[in-house]
Amino acid sequence: MEMRLELDHTGVLLFDLQDGEADEVHPHDHYQISIPMSGNITARHNDKHQHLESEKALLVPPGDIHQHEASGDKGMIMLISFNEFIVQQVMEERTGQRPSPVDFSSLQAVPAEVVNEAEKLMQAAAFQGIGRVITNEEAFTETILTYMQGSHSRIWEQAAAHHRMTAEGITAQVKAFIKENYRQNLSLDAIASQMNMSKYHLHRTFVKQTGMTPRAFIHDVRLMEAAARLKGEGCDVTTTAYEVGYQSLSTFSRAFKARYGMTAKGYADQYR
Repeated sequence: MEMRLELDHTGVLLFDLQDGEADEVHPHDHYQISIPMSGNITARHNDKHQHLESEKALLVPPGDIHQHEASGDKGMIMLISFNEFIVQQVMEERTGQRPSPVDFSSLQAVPAEVVNEAEKLMQAAAFQGIGRVITNEEAFTETILTYMQGSHSRIWEQAAAHHRMTAEGITAQVKAFIKENYRQNLSLDAIASQMNMSKYHLHRTFVKQTGMTPRAFIHDVRLMEAAARLKGEGCDVTTTAYEVGYQSLSTFSRAFKARYGMTAKGYADQYR
């Protein structure tokens, strides 16, 4: 089994190795995170061999030699790649400084947040196409820089703390929360509680930054997800409406027609 997502500056590869099977010894011109998803995986990094326990990830910098081997049983590995260009770009945008090359700690705990983001990218690409996820590369890299430790961590955390308090930071956090939780019955009160701020301040800040209300953004996210699902085989309109977070089929139907100029069933029929 192999699943692959290749974007301009980042990528995700999920693949199996049978007992005793190994990939080729090879270098890369980008950073790579090796994450064992199942089985017993041994990794070679330059001259070192080390067993990757389920909670450990290996981060290999550009140019280093590495290899993976399964032992005792079939193993599954997730490889996350990202290049120096996207790291430098995101670091400069966040910190306002031209950063030095980042030196990551080679062996560190597997960050669930990074794995979750990688899985969501692959799912979104499968449902919505590469064009929908290629704009998420910077956000994906931000997640990597936040949860993978290295020489950048101190200045990154300082800049992140400042950014969270700005209008742009507040808006980014609201968007991220909505994208993560749009299937739930979200309200402005619930979002404000999560953000630990006044709902009036949150609403004003979000509208000023985006030109739309948080409620409109929730509809936007739900409708884009619904449209992507309705392109698939056997997707039912009613099931889709409730799965993307609508509590009423009539509300979904009106919103979908207003957004796409046709009924949800008519939209789905185009792809049958």
